[in-house]
Amino acid sequence: MNLFGKKEKKRIVGIVGGLGPETTSQFYLKLIELARKYDDSYPSLIIDNVAFPFRLEREIIIHSKNEEEILPFIKDCIIRLNKAGADYIVIPCNTVHVFIEDFRKLSSVPVISIVEESVKDIISHDFKNVGILGTTKTIESEIYQKELKRNGIKFTIPPTKRQRTLSSLIVDILEGKKDPDSIDLICSELILQGSDCLLLACTELQLVTSEIDFNVSVLDTTNILIKKTFEILKG
Repeated sequence: MNLFGKKEKKRIVGIVGGLGPETTSQFYLKLIELARKYDDSYPSLIIDNVAFPFRLEREIIIHSKNEEEILPFIKDCIIRLNKAGADYIVIPCNTVHVFIEDFRKLSSVPVISIVEESVKDIISHDFKNVGILGTTKTIESEIYQKELKRNGIKFTIPPTKRQRTLSSLIVDILEGKKDPDSIDLICSELILQGSDCLLLACTELQLVTSEIDFNVSVLDTTNILIKKTFEILKG
């Protein structure tokens, strides 16, 4: 085996990591699983962790404020990934996609949108009413609602009180505490309101909902982005 011979250049995907850490690790491991199943080598990946203060995590997710403070940290990360040679960039975090156009203007390589890819997946399955589960910031920014409306798809979101509870539960997940029963209750209410699928519009939720048995389809935005990333890597 010639380790130093000329090889065909593989696409390199840069991953904006740390939003949160367990999701980043799962994102990486699932890409490796796909590579082992459908490819003949490990994927070319660069992971750059966003080094932001812990307090911002809680402020953004629970209180839906100060999200602009995290922007410079992510921009620095995207600049580093560009300099490191990434051909594409992915961000396994829904909430910060409110800034997707800022990231795209900054990057010299394509930044893939988890929102756009998730709505494409919803369309491909012909779902009619999507129950959206995400952080308060994600819901208030309407990044999913706008994209779904644009494609003529109805949606349902939790009422304000339930949304506050959900955001607190998401922070608990980030801190290693999981309460599937409380999340199950919120999901059940969305289903009762007519949702024919649930969209996990927060990458942390997949760490808990795998323990819950729903009677509708569950679309995990993390897995959708993983699938798109693998397609890019395969070329």
